[in-house]
Amino acid sequence: MSDKINFETLAGGAFAERARQAIGQVMDNIADENTNWKDKRKVTLDLTFSTKEDREIIECDVLAKVKLAPKLSVHTKFLLDRNLEGEVIASEFKKQVPGQQAMKVDPDTGEIIANKENTKDEKKADKTEDGLKIVK
Repeated sequence: MSDKINFETLAGGAFAERARQAIGQVMDNIADENTNWKDKRKVTLDLTFSTKEDREIIECDVLAKVKLAPKLSVHTKFLLDRNLEGEVIASEFKKQVPGQQAMKVDPDTGEIIANKENTKDEKKADKTEDGLKIVK
């Protein structure tokens, strides 16, 4: 038996192609920041050999198996209520603007009042024990 099997040409190049694809999947998974960096990834290349009783021809199946790190879970919150018809309604609980704590809106025009426009009422805003402002 010749001990020189070229993996680049084995199965018409399919062995090397499957190996490259599997390793590429692992590299993409490692680069994905939505996965845990600590998890180990694994590539298994299975070569399954079979023959008939005369043992003249050997068939070989090539299979690449990839074990990747799962995506990290994502957490969110929902507000649950009922509408006037009694139907359950839910919406995701999140701030509308990143970093938003409070927003003043002009009730006549609906425009957002910029923080730079300090009014007398804002300066007299009540504060709770934990330091939050109660804007009237």
